Amino acid sequence: MQIEVRQEKQFIYVKFIRTCNLNFGNTEDFKTQVLEKYKPTQTLILDFKNLDFIDSAGLTVLIHLRRKISETKGQLKLVNISDKISKLLQITRLHRIFDIYENFEAAFKSIEQKEQTKDKTAPYAIHLQVKHTLSYSWVKIKQPDSLIKANTAQFRTKIREYLKKAPTVILNFDNIRNIDSSGIASLIHLKRLSREQKKKILLVYNNRVLNRLFKLYSLDDLFAQFETDKEAIATVKPVVIKRKAKAPAPKVEVKPKPAIAGMDLQFSDILFLTSFNK
Repeated sequence: MQIEVRQEKQFIYVKFIRTCNLNFGNTEDFKTQVLEKYKPTQTLILDFKNLDFIDSAGLTVLIHLRRKISETKGQLKLVNISDKISKLLQITRLHRIFDIYENFEAAFKSIEQKEQTKDKTAPYAIHLQVKHTLSYSWVKIKQPDSLIKANTAQFRTKIREYLKKAPTVILNFDNIRNIDSSGIASLIHLKRLSREQKKKILLVYNNRVLNRLFKLYSLDDLFAQFETDKEAIATVKPVVIKRKAKAPAPKVEVKPKPAIAGMDLQFSDILFLTSFNK
């Protein structure tokens, strides 16, 4: 098996020179070539553009490489995966353990972001634009960004806070350019949390990257999805504030007037009748 290797300080980039399969007959050779070039703490980027098919032996090698790299505090990222291999990863449930990116540029950007935040004492934070109403909290990623391991803790904390403020949270992800396995795990966590609290999370996005990622991770039905904020807001039930009913006015007790002394005798029926006998 012929592969092309590009070595950098932070990462090693490996791609297949011509169209091929990763199967029982060549997995050992592939594994040996990759591990000979790999250095501890590096990120290994595997480009599957020319990989036509992968069998169970090939999947086993990928799992082995991921474990070996993780032991050295490195990372494995897969890029340019075909629909055929994508479906295979979904069937075997392996799509949730690998960091998968649309292309090399997206994977490289995630490495840069990690390096930029590695020496910071504060965690890397996503910049959010937020609007609160009684019926919903609207949250938008302000600028192009990624939902990755470096910022998921801050993101989860914020969304948990917004779930307490309103029955529905609308997440506008149009500016999200990538989501890694930590980001996917955070979305699954928020889904479970919203269900436990009997709240709703609506997702708004209209970009090709997220369409592919959610399909790849089998998360198309995790949240209700909309292309525009207007469509999402239209489905939110308005919260009606019930006004307190006015307390009834206190009853006024009417006391009978005191009777005049001798009045009952003067106007009694007996006295009236006996007066005619005189």
